[in-house]
Amino acid sequence: MNRHPASLTLLLFAVALMLCLEQLAHQLPWHDAWQALHHTAMPTLAQQVFTLMWLPRQGMAILCGLALGFTGVVMQQALRNPLAEPMTLGISSGATLALSLTTLMAPAWLLLGREWIALSGAIVAFALVFLLSVRQGFTPLALTLAGMLVNLYCGAANLLLSIIYDRSLSAVFIWGGGSLAQENAHALGWLLPRVLIAAIPVLLILRPLRLLALDERVTHSIGLPAGWVRGIAIMSALLMSSLVISVVGVIGFIALAAPHLAALAGAKSLRQKLLWSPLLAAGLLWLTDQWVNRLNGIDGLLLPTGMMTALAGAPLLLWFLPRLRHLFQPDVNEPQPAPFPAQRFTRLPVLALFVVMLIVALAFAHGVNGWRWNSFAEIQVMLPFRLPRLLAAIAAGVLLATAGVILQRISRNPMASPELLGIGAGASLGITVQLLLWPMAGMPVMIASSAAGALITLAITLWQARHYALNPQRMLLSGLAITALFQSVAAIVISNNGMAAAMLRQLMTGSTYYVSTPIAVIAFTLALLLLALTPLLRRAMLLLPLQGIPSSLGLNVTQSRLLLMLLAAAMTGVATLIVGPLSFIGLLGPQLARQLGARKPMEQMLFAAVIAAILMMLADWAGSNLLYPRQIPAGLMATLMGGPWLALLLWRPLDSTNS
Repeated sequence: MNRHPASLTLLLFAVALMLCLEQLAHQLPWHDAWQALHHTAMPTLAQQVFTLMWLPRQGMAILCGLALGFTGVVMQQALRNPLAEPMTLGISSGATLALSLTTLMAPAWLLLGREWIALSGAIVAFALVFLLSVRQGFTPLALTLAGMLVNLYCGAANLLLSIIYDRSLSAVFIWGGGSLAQENAHALGWLLPRVLIAAIPVLLILRPLRLLALDERVTHSIGLPAGWVRGIAIMSALLMSSLVISVVGVIGFIALAAPHLAALAGAKSLRQKLLWSPLLAAGLLWLTDQWVNRLNGIDGLLLPTGMMTALAGAPLLLWFLPRLRHLFQPDVNEPQPAPFPAQRFTRLPVLALFVVMLIVALAFAHGVNGWRWNSFAEIQVMLPFRLPRLLAAIAAGVLLATAGVILQRISRNPMASPELLGIGAGASLGITVQLLLWPMAGMPVMIASSAAGALITLAITLWQARHYALNPQRMLLSGLAITALFQSVAAIVISNNGMAAAMLRQLMTGSTYYVSTPIAVIAFTLALLLLALTPLLRRAMLLLPLQGIPSSLGLNVTQSRLLLMLLAAAMTGVATLIVGPLSFIGLLGPQLARQLGARKPMEQMLFAAVIAAILMMLADWAGSNLLYPRQIPAGLMATLMGGPWLALLLWRPLDSTNS
């Protein structure tokens, strides 16, 4: 059956227009609206609201949707990655961090205009992305990792500030949710020409941009300057996204979902996607904003549009994802950062560092009398308090790093990390529902809710990819949609439910503060058991990254993927019970292990597990002691301390050998 994107586009616009006209009919008679459009001499208050606020809001929804849909196509084409979108390259977190720092350190600057501060933060963020990837020729891998690093680092810094100065940054949090409300048409008139100008470079390099879908070696053989084409395209897309963010705040998920919706609706070529993806994004954002207008204010409910886009787009993407026939595959042959010389790094120094960190975490701490080494007697007294957190941190690091290695190998995607599978988000969503329905329930109910959410998420993810041999890219895209859905629900709950907000913040930032001894022992035991199962799937992890070869060697691809995904899901689910949907460790551990010379599956897995355990111990110890008696969540500390390591790896020369 032939499909055409016009059908879905017309449906979205028709429903949005119907809701729009219905809302207008309740606010202003048609005759008065017509008079207001012709600039009546003495407009009524309702007519002024119509011309200065209502109409610009509809135009802003459509314009922002067009811009974000366009940038999503460009990013996914340039990076050859179906999970790429402008938000993943750090511009939203950069803009939010700039506003947070300005609010705390120089609030008078806000009088100059919030838009310029947010735009400056976004520009600095993607300048860092380009700086970190310039020595590697703007390869998709380098840009992807640099973007993930900047995004996670700025996001972690902003979360840390929000924990310390939560009341002072409440306005920034509301802005970060994204709002299309307008006071006049000035912002729309300011944004429109700048977005059009930012799109011109992409239109001028449309033909070479289309060739970026080819293998990196092919583009090199035909003389295409892939690095420069990719750099120009991404700079144009990020500039366009930065302009949108500076005016309306963070509108998430639209740029990721729209290109896939266009593809499943029938758009095949790049030109078709560049036409229909922006239109679909505009229709989806306009429709979402219409529902937000109806729900806002009911029983004091606060629903910024940016928070609601995932609630509208994620189910739609999940519904249509099985019908999406083609996904870009990351180029496994592209140059990667060279590993450090293997002879300089052996297992012994890494294990020695693990032991040293274990001793420091147990014996060296900041107390009421300052920094000091504890005596053996003092260690025994403090052991019941320190050991559970330490075991939980080690277990979380081992589980997330191992799951990260599995996902990166079977998907051949350097962006793949445990949180992208959606299991952690599903588990957290289960806890969120439990907090809303039974806020005073104990730990057993919370564990049961988390497990139920994780299992339901896994079932949805497997069901989505059942007809495509459990294709990892489809499973990661499904997981990303579920993750966006959870983040949206969590943001809404945090904005409207003070009782659940504190617990959800702890859950989302990766804190070991509430881990008890029984849970720590169970988690550590499960980590060892799950890690012991990985050698049974060693052959599958070795062969699955080799495209087209596993089946010819007798490997059952579907069964192998299922077993590995189940193992990674179990690891992520257990880790979520300990520290919530913790980011970065599952990405950083495998990357550091590879850069230390670990190329084979089991070698990389063991190195990644030990490195992640060290990093988590250090993060938990630093979070407990650096700002004593204030506690910093281990997840945030892991990101803040691990970021410079990944930046150092990205700054290294290219490696022409394949992993």
